[in-house]
Amino acid sequence: MPLHSPASRTTRISSALTLEVVARTAQLKAEGKPVLSLSVGEPDFDTPPRIREAGKYAIDHGITRYTEGRGTLALRKAISEKLARDQQLEYAPEQIIVSCGGKHVITNFMLATLNAGDEVILPAPYFLAYPELIRIVEAEPVILPTDPAARYLITPAQLEKAITPRTKMIVLVSPNNPSSTLYTRDELTAMLPVILKSNAWILSDEVYEHLLYDGRKQASPAYFPELYERTLYVSSLSKTYAMTGWRLGYGCGPKEIVAAAAKLQSQMTSSPSAISQHAAIEALSNDQRDRVEMQRVFEKRRDLIYSLVSRWANVEVPKPEGAFYVFPRIDGVWRKDEGGGMKDEKNSYPGSLTVCKKLLEEEYVATLPGVVFGDDRAIRLSFAASEETIREGCERVERFLERIG
Repeated sequence: MPLHSPASRTTRISSALTLEVVARTAQLKAEGKPVLSLSVGEPDFDTPPRIREAGKYAIDHGITRYTEGRGTLALRKAISEKLARDQQLEYAPEQIIVSCGGKHVITNFMLATLNAGDEVILPAPYFLAYPELIRIVEAEPVILPTDPAARYLITPAQLEKAITPRTKMIVLVSPNNPSSTLYTRDELTAMLPVILKSNAWILSDEVYEHLLYDGRKQASPAYFPELYERTLYVSSLSKTYAMTGWRLGYGCGPKEIVAAAAKLQSQMTSSPSAISQHAAIEALSNDQRDRVEMQRVFEKRRDLIYSLVSRWANVEVPKPEGAFYVFPRIDGVWRKDEGGGMKDEKNSYPGSLTVCKKLLEEEYVATLPGVVFGDDRAIRLSFAASEETIREGCERVERFLERIG
């Protein structure tokens, strides 16, 4: 092997297909083209002023040094209080780890619980990083496909069929990115007997837990006494408080697993940013009106984008129940003619990446291909954008699909 060859673990992961779309979007914008972006995966709001001021206070008052590796006790207490207040979940500070973003929490938990060759059940569509994170820790993703008719959620029967003696983890993302649907308490209850037959951890990704619509309530596997000790709860401040650049996430679970994750983290990053941690205490502990207002605006945008996308011919899309995405299945535009029959091969569906490239080149609207989320039949549109951008962007996509159809 040549001296400077990358380690074999790097060959297990894929390069992001989205980079090509992102780069071309930037190029077209630089050329002055009227590009509209419905591809952004972060809030389009600034971090609320009270949180920014807390960060400035930390800088001005010397709160800039290393902290305890798993996060300051003050922040872990604030997280504990927040979980009890908002989610009715009881986690002591020693059951909590603070990391450099939600993906860092996920990676820590996977490193702490998975061995090479273990299987991780991953419903699709999934957040695009999950298969790669699973492969990085040398485990094997077991993908479970879903359909928009089922709100892109797995069923107990699907889960039971997928579980094997090698199953070590089940990933549940609720609300989901990219589908923006979520599991209800009744749906989790139905899966409970199946999960209990396994010896698997439940990695419960709840980073969009406060972006819920139509009065919905968050349901977590950790609510169930039978699952509490095997649930690895993951959340973040990025989406809820528009703090994506502050890089702060947190996880909760059994003390032994959190301690193992903290041991790993202490050797990799020492500690999360002291400045970000101080700002996070303010975010979680005090007046929540800014968070509530952002949720209200997102719900209004959800109503708008769903009203536009749901009228597209031969397209299936569940109504977003949380988060800030729609994930329409669009292959039916190519698949059927007006009589419902199959079109000839030359007019067959070209795949979501090709569709997104054509949308960008022909209509100057940026979207993300479903193939990166594990479902090549769909594309993802974000409503973390102004109503004007949402309206015009959706009209451009509809125009493109009508041309094809």
